[in-house]
Amino acid sequence: MAPEVHTEGEKYTIEWDDDIGTLIHTWTAFASGEAFREGCNDLLAAVEERNATKMIVDTSNVKAHDEADKQWLQTEWTPKTVEAGVQATAMVRSDSVISEMEMKEMSENMPDDADGGPEALITDDMAEARDWMADQ
Repeated sequence: MAPEVHTEGEKYTIEWDDDIGTLIHTWTAFASGEAFREGCNDLLAAVEERNATKMIVDTSNVKAHDEADKQWLQTEWTPKTVEAGVQATAMVRSDSVISEMEMKEMSENMPDDADGGPEALITDDMAEARDWMADQ
């Protein structure tokens, strides 16, 4: 079954994939500041509405993030997703060294499952993210 579109923004789409019980947030263009936070907060609202425990965030169309946005993700947004019940997150990054380094740095500064944070996967392959999420 094809994922059901939950929210469609100017620079992102949020879908519900019933086959794997997962929200999929796809960034279709670079966003920063208020536009970035709006997209993230729409995902959080979808998590709360669906009582979702799993999400895939596809940033493969984005090469890098603004430093202030990364800080906001780490200190404000991610704790809210944990509080909302997210237990597993897969991040699909672009296939570039810069993106790989940035995602690794961001994940090192986020709570992991040992700290009460979600199980996490970082990959450059959406099929791998879907397969991993199906097993969560």
